[in-house]
Amino acid sequence: MPATAARPNPAQFLASSTANRLVHLTLLAGFGTANNGFNFDGYGRGDLQVRIPLGWRVVVDCENRGGLRHSCAIVKGSLSLTPAFRGASTKQPILGLFPGAKATFSFTANRTGSFRIACLVPGHEQARMWDVLVVARGGRPSISVRPGP
Repeated sequence: MPATAARPNPAQFLASSTANRLVHLTLLAGFGTANNGFNFDGYGRGDLQVRIPLGWRVVVDCENRGGLRHSCAIVKGSLSLTPAFRGASTKQPILGLFPGAKATFSFTANRTGSFRIACLVPGHEQARMWDVLVVARGGRPSISVRPGP
């Protein structure tokens, strides 16, 4: 994807089932050149916001589309290395996935708050390879783009 290309529609990266209280999130790490390749689904710097209702199960497919190792994790805050929920990261998130590798993980969003979707490979979050996951009471799952901080 050229640097001048439009960013992808984030809706393609989220699917949900209200009946099953299940959200399926696709994270393509290093997708194109946005933020110098330090991004998820073409977004970084907190631009992508995913909203999940409290108590829902989240399945995350993480694929490394970049040329460097990358990982996917849900953490409490900036530079945290501990998943915010049990099971909320790829295996060995500090080491990361090799380019082209894929991994799936799942967790239950069992507490409200604002969390980071982050790459835990050293230096990557500092390069702004993070976005936002909000767990809220009620509502429907959603994904949107907003100006990051």
